[in-house]
Amino acid sequence: MIEKGKSLLLAVLVVLSLVQSYMLAYSTPYMDAKEKSDLNYVQAEPLGDEEKVENLIFPEQLVLHMGEDKHTVFFPGTKPYYDLILLKLSDRAFKGIQLGAYNSVDWDRVRREDKGVELRFARAIPFDLLQRVFRIDGDFLFSGDSIDKIWIYASQGQGEVRTFFFSADGRNVYEALRADLTTQDVEGYVGFGQYWDSYSSADGQVYVPDEPVGRIFSMQINYNRYSIEQIQENLFFDPGTTKTIQDNPAGPQYYTDTKRGLKIEPDSGWMSYTDTVVPTTSGQNDYIDNVLSAISFINQHGGWNGKHALTQEVETDAASIVRFQQYYNEAPILSGSNLSLGYMQLAMQQGVVSSYDRSLLVLGDKITNKVARQLPGGDALRKLLSEVRVSGRDVESLFPAYRPVLKDEKITLLPVWGIRFSDGEVEILTDSTPAPAK
Repeated sequence: MIEKGKSLLLAVLVVLSLVQSYMLAYSTPYMDAKEKSDLNYVQAEPLGDEEKVENLIFPEQLVLHMGEDKHTVFFPGTKPYYDLILLKLSDRAFKGIQLGAYNSVDWDRVRREDKGVELRFARAIPFDLLQRVFRIDGDFLFSGDSIDKIWIYASQGQGEVRTFFFSADGRNVYEALRADLTTQDVEGYVGFGQYWDSYSSADGQVYVPDEPVGRIFSMQINYNRYSIEQIQENLFFDPGTTKTIQDNPAGPQYYTDTKRGLKIEPDSGWMSYTDTVVPTTSGQNDYIDNVLSAISFINQHGGWNGKHALTQEVETDAASIVRFQQYYNEAPILSGSNLSLGYMQLAMQQGVVSSYDRSLLVLGDKITNKVARQLPGGDALRKLLSEVRVSGRDVESLFPAYRPVLKDEKITLLPVWGIRFSDGEVEILTDSTPAPAK
């Protein structure tokens, strides 16, 4: 009996040996690295929300043309009309895209006589990204172009709706020959502006309210601040290896792991991060790749706090600069003289981040001390714009915004008129004033 047991055990061992020999001879060895790659960050607790590119692309303003040279402008804060128009248009289909010449249409006549709506973006958006927001036919030869404006209008007396996409270079337009829109749709969009503030423009570029604009408020809001430890955990591969450099205890604080650097302004909470180990490669920067990579980087290293919009991309000799504008209560925040706040900016080299700038202040949703304010309009505002143009800078957009003021551990947002120049830079044109007593 014992001998039979030994024979059975020996047979089992032989079979196992044969199976092991087969696996060693014919299976693919596991070659993945066991150690953490130098290209991976230590996983840290997320600080803000993640975001998708389609949520970061929306018009800076909607210009409504109501015929008889009457116009108004809706901004993202114009509730609920801005959202209603954008929602309706995002559900429409734009097909049969055909290239045309800009001068094929008398645009000045169209804006004065025909009812329609212009969707104006703060920066030109490539078709490939715009298709994530609108149902645009992608099967056409010129889809590599970028668009800074969409104009939809009902041609007077012809009963047809025409839709045009304007290229960023100002030379070409693309018409959607089969747009899923009717004259009744356009009439509905325009109808929202019937009782809104009247705007006018001499050249069809910058629209100015004919009267001062009310319905705006200054406000105080609560805020939190990311700690230095939280930021280090999100930006350095191994936070334990970072060193602190403090030349001036009352000034900026510097941190480094010998390859990457972090500068923090303790008073304002502004952060500047640089990565000196970004590989230098030849070739051109791809804008879409840079934008998507920038969004992914922010998702992983700091996250998003509130609403942001893709507003700027500037090419330099060293990198592409991608900027995301922060909004609060659906109005952009423009940095004030004593506080840098309101945007995130990244320098990209072929999809790789070489620098990252943002505020560590996290705005809350508790609003106190609301005070009615008024933004100037009419001739007073036109005079201010004329003075800027005399300096030689081309103003391409006027919009309401907030100027932040940090005092006594409180942030106050003051309504202002902001302007955007043709080079993409933004600036505060003028502050609001106390609203007149009723």
